Amino acid sequence: MGKVIKLLVSPALIPLVYAFVYEIFLFIIYNVDFQPVQWFLFGLLCYVLIYPFIKCDNITFVETFEHELGHAVLNLVWFRSFDEFLVNPKEKSNVATRGLFNIGFLTSLAPYYLPVFTIPLLIVKPFLSASIRHVIDFLIGFTLAFHYVALLKEFYRQQPDIQKHTTVFSFLITCLMNAVVLVIILCAVLEDYLLLLNYLDGSITRAIESYKVVFQELQKQMLKYW
Repeated sequence: MGKVIKLLVSPALIPLVYAFVYEIFLFIIYNVDFQPVQWFLFGLLCYVLIYPFIKCDNITFVETFEHELGHAVLNLVWFRSFDEFLVNPKEKSNVATRGLFNIGFLTSLAPYYLPVFTIPLLIVKPFLSASIRHVIDFLIGFTLAFHYVALLKEFYRQQPDIQKHTTVFSFLITCLMNAVVLVIILCAVLEDYLLLLNYLDGSITRAIESYKVVFQELQKQMLKYW
């Protein structure tokens, strides 16, 4: 029954996802200059360039570890207890957490939008001296690239997390959450968190307008048959 509901809900999510993803392009165009984000970009590029040379079972294990840690972090955030943490890259299904209740798709899909290794860097950056913040920016970009590369490898139809919530629904939620998380990261690199409020305001406004357009179009189509 859950899958049927998600299939029905998925089309209604499209205007919302469109708004948040479109706004991130505007965010980058109007708020991001090369100078303040150069070390962040160098970190991203560095990992992408060296990945083909370090690709091995050890990297796969670390990617799987981050994946399962993503489940665990969300369970802890929602105060859900768990009694085991398994990391096995050779198994198609890895059980990371088990608790008394299920909190839904946000936990199941957490590994696809939550860059676990990047989060500690975002937390400590404001407390560090300006002289080493460019190093933190580089590491933020490096770990985020690690997350994106792993995401491209892990997001496929046969993934148990994806199957659980259907491919279309999982894809839409993953796009939506990645857009929000990326803006949070860029705000941390730019050291201006007020930009996040502007992004959210613009995204919500655009989403409302998109839903109005869709509703008006549906009205027109219905009137043709009445």
